[in-house]
Amino acid sequence: MKRMIRVLSLVLAFLLLAPCFASCGGVKRYDKTFFFMDTTIAVTLYSDTKELADAGFYLCEVLLSALDRDWSKEKETSLVSKINSAGTEPIELDSATAELLTTALAVSKASNGAFDITVKPLVDLWKVAEEKQALPSKAEMDSALASVGYEKLILTETTLTKADPQTEIDLGGIGKGAAISSLISELSELPLYGGLVSFGSNVAVFGEKPDGSPFRVAIRDPKDESGRVGVLTLSDGEVLSVSGDYERYIEIDGVRYHHILDPKTGYPFDKGLSSVAVVAKDGALADALSTALFGMGKDEALALYSSGVFEFEALLIASDGSLTATDGMHLN
Repeated sequence: MKRMIRVLSLVLAFLLLAPCFASCGGVKRYDKTFFFMDTTIAVTLYSDTKELADAGFYLCEVLLSALDRDWSKEKETSLVSKINSAGTEPIELDSATAELLTTALAVSKASNGAFDITVKPLVDLWKVAEEKQALPSKAEMDSALASVGYEKLILTETTLTKADPQTEIDLGGIGKGAAISSLISELSELPLYGGLVSFGSNVAVFGEKPDGSPFRVAIRDPKDESGRVGVLTLSDGEVLSVSGDYERYIEIDGVRYHHILDPKTGYPFDKGLSSVAVVAKDGALADALSTALFGMGKDEALALYSSGVFEFEALLIASDGSLTATDGMHLN
């Protein structure tokens, strides 16, 4: 699929190259929104012509549609649904999904399971809890936890096999990051000046702004919806991913339960962090790490950063509002 999209982008670039150069009357900003993966995606492109910007938007739609078709757990015909309904037989993977799963399992191992794509039974259980307005029983939780564990997934270069037929995966904590990286990679093949893509809690940029100013993204204050703790500058190819306890949650008997679940206990993490922002060149890595670091807590998160296993920068916002930034994470 990735090769197909790359060829498409090169063809579009070739077809539009002449009119672009012929009518360079100044770079303008063009905006469009899409809805895929249960999320609104906002795309900003800087281009010499509307036709070239439209080509970029078309490319976004083709790629997002393809990824949504493969990675949605809601679509019965998706690759993810095929994996979830399979027994213990190997399932063939396309290269993009294999790459995503490789990153997912690497982060799972490095975080001692704080990030785990096999949490779907737990996610489903909490959806039922919200509907019933009652916490899961111990029996229900134990039953869901029995099939959770990234160690139950056996990945090769081309296949995925489940050791437990009841294991199900959910790419919600990594799929959007992988998709946004694919978007900016393919868009950069077109003769666009630059652009920004906002995909849920993920933001990525490519190229430059026409006026030479940097791409700047505000980091929200978890305690104040209208406030911010600072502003980050993103450069070409960088992805920002944020995970926190303040956007997605349910309430039962007046108690709030956020959506980032501990794969070991089945309940929301409580490691002293309210929000984690990660910047990396790999969107899938940034997305997965923001969840993993949230679940690891400050000390373990900083230890993972210092280990050098992955290249990233992070901002950790504690429940008491204090900030901790890694060496290369600079807030303005």
